[in-house]
Amino acid sequence: MLLRLCQLKSRPLHLILLITLSSCSVFKSPEPNGSELLTSFPNQWYSKNHKHALIGTDGSPVPHMLFDTQPEFRSENRVVNVVIGTPENSQHAYSIDLYSGQRHYTHTYCKQKDVWSSYTGTIHRPVFSIGYLPRALDQLGEPQKVIVWSSSKDYHQTAVHNYRHVKLVGAFVEQLCQEGNCLGKSNWLSRLVFIGVDAEDPQLAKISNTTEFKKLFDWNTSKAYLENIDGRNAIGDGTYPAVRVSQLIEFDDAFDFFKKRSIFLTDEKLEKIRKGCHALYDALWDDVGRVRPEDIAAITNEELAKKTNIIKDLRKKNLPVGFAARLQTFTKKYYQEVSTCEKFIYHGNINRDPESFWFLSYMGIYFRLHREGYYFDCSHGTWMRNVLNDQGERVYDLKKGISQCNEKMIDQAMDYLPNFLAGLKGEAEYFRFIDYDNQTHGAHSKLYSWIKVKSLRMACSEDPNKKLKKELNLFPEDIKWKVRNVKDTAPDSKLIY
Repeated sequence: MLLRLCQLKSRPLHLILLITLSSCSVFKSPEPNGSELLTSFPNQWYSKNHKHALIGTDGSPVPHMLFDTQPEFRSENRVVNVVIGTPENSQHAYSIDLYSGQRHYTHTYCKQKDVWSSYTGTIHRPVFSIGYLPRALDQLGEPQKVIVWSSSKDYHQTAVHNYRHVKLVGAFVEQLCQEGNCLGKSNWLSRLVFIGVDAEDPQLAKISNTTEFKKLFDWNTSKAYLENIDGRNAIGDGTYPAVRVSQLIEFDDAFDFFKKRSIFLTDEKLEKIRKGCHALYDALWDDVGRVRPEDIAAITNEELAKKTNIIKDLRKKNLPVGFAARLQTFTKKYYQEVSTCEKFIYHGNINRDPESFWFLSYMGIYFRLHREGYYFDCSHGTWMRNVLNDQGERVYDLKKGISQCNEKMIDQAMDYLPNFLAGLKGEAEYFRFIDYDNQTHGAHSKLYSWIKVKSLRMACSEDPNKKLKKELNLFPEDIKWKVRNVKDTAPDSKLIY
């Protein structure tokens, strides 16, 4: 069991430099107030700073399902609070966005055969619930996953509306192939996934280890479902495994590894991250995005004279002149930090300041694409894949390359974003903006955030996801980048420029 844990390979987390995230030691124990079957999500996270808050249709901040919920681990019986994304036997799959803290639809399940050819039955809807441990990040920097079993017939009816008490009984190693065919290769990414049972289910109260768990639940069937229900990788007409699952690991070994190799966000850490990221977002808007007098086109000679004096004064103080120069200065200083903040902390408030929100949204996907392996080539005016050189490093460094980008080029980069993102639909991963998850199978949540989508193929006779993907809107409708390249038209402007 320990050997399987030691073989875990993970990519390093891109941590924010202004704060320190360390591995968890122990969870905060709850006050002894008994357990409740229905435990509603608290609502504190978005109440702290209304400049950066997600507001619901009733005008109040919504709960952040992963940050507002405390795990409240009870060491004496291994019971912990878990947020359910996809309940057992659900026709559709859902995930919880770490950035906004909201549940959203990802894809629809359909009948498939085992990609590994080890399980002879038909694989369809999940025979378990898929949840997440609040405030905990796994070895890939994603919310810590927990697979939950219950014998209660109505578990699915309330599971997603309240956090649930789950008894942890063990874990397994989930390995992911990012794209293509990883068979026989060592490029699988690995993370620890806990398994647990409904702590409110009296029929499961005595389960304390994996041996007892397997007496009540068929692990081989569950393993096949875990490896297949979300689809597989494709190369042309061929498909290959995207997920590989290990045998079960006992709880004590798994929990020891979890404490050393995972990240747990305490109240103090979350507050520090929140304040640091909000300060960065404010600086990005106030110091870069907000339109200044020198950014406005001068129409009259009087306006031109005032603008010229402002520019002279800025240069005398050795300060950046114009939007592009300000963005260059900010990017060189804070690109790593702000791109990491975009993974954890919500920016802006669409209800309070739409102009600031949409500027930060454009910059958010701009920085995120650069972090995820793409870049805008200002010299050629096109978005491109940022390939690796012989040393395994990206050939384009935004902190250096941004110096070559003027206002016209940055306008181009933003103008080309919708078509570029649409072109990524054929890649292993692509991005889409969700305002309200109100499609037919949606969770009806308000997100207003960018979501990374895994583009896996379902090996069904009729895949319902093909039509859904084709009709999917990737870019926010009726939203356009505010043009930054302006031209002075004052009569004397031709004499100056």
